[in-house]
Amino acid sequence: EVGLGKTIEACLVLKEYWTRGMVRKALVLTPPALVAQWKGELIEKFSLVPVSPDGVDFRRDAAHFWHSEPLIVASLGMARLEPHASTLAGIPWDMVIVDEAHCLKNRTSANWKLINSLHKKFILMLSATPVENNLLELYNLITVLKPGLLSTEADFKMQFVTTGKPRTPKNPDRLRELLSDVMIRNTRSVADVALPHRIASSIVVPPSKDEAEVYGRISAFV
Repeated sequence: EVGLGKTIEACLVLKEYWTRGMVRKALVLTPPALVAQWKGELIEKFSLVPVSPDGVDFRRDAAHFWHSEPLIVASLGMARLEPHASTLAGIPWDMVIVDEAHCLKNRTSANWKLINSLHKKFILMLSATPVENNLLELYNLITVLKPGLLSTEADFKMQFVTTGKPRTPKNPDRLRELLSDVMIRNTRSVADVALPHRIASSIVVPPSKDEAEVYGRISAFV
């Protein structure tokens, strides 16, 4: 659900893998408006120093920038454009993080094709709205995340999609079991922390003799 710290969770995973030496080349793809936020979180809270393709080095040699920088935060909208998409597809990434990953729900979209083309050891996909109109959107998301987990599209529709009701799953328990291998779903009811009630108290401090005299003169004047 919205507001439950997906960005922080993803940064924690990235930091852990980075500390263990399992990740040395990482790419974070996010909507343009969130690039600065991601960079700020990584720098301020996790002591990681990302770069973005908005400086002189990128404009001078974009291909070298993509290949040489260890940690990049970039706009997905820019990354999917050529020649960047082809360059990114030729780089071995240790970890790819996709924010607002519901933008990958359509397998014919440039977003989906880019993420599917990337060579990556680990991928994290973050979304608060993964399915809107059709369970095939879920199938498309999981296919780019872990190809083959839900078999072919035809098999998925036959096993899990109710005929004439594309949002209603058949065999929901089995589908939930399969998804549990790759999906963490946090809800507000689970994540909320019940903090103890705070008791506010006040202490009355009587004025000093000098203060009392000043207050008395002011009152008399008024």
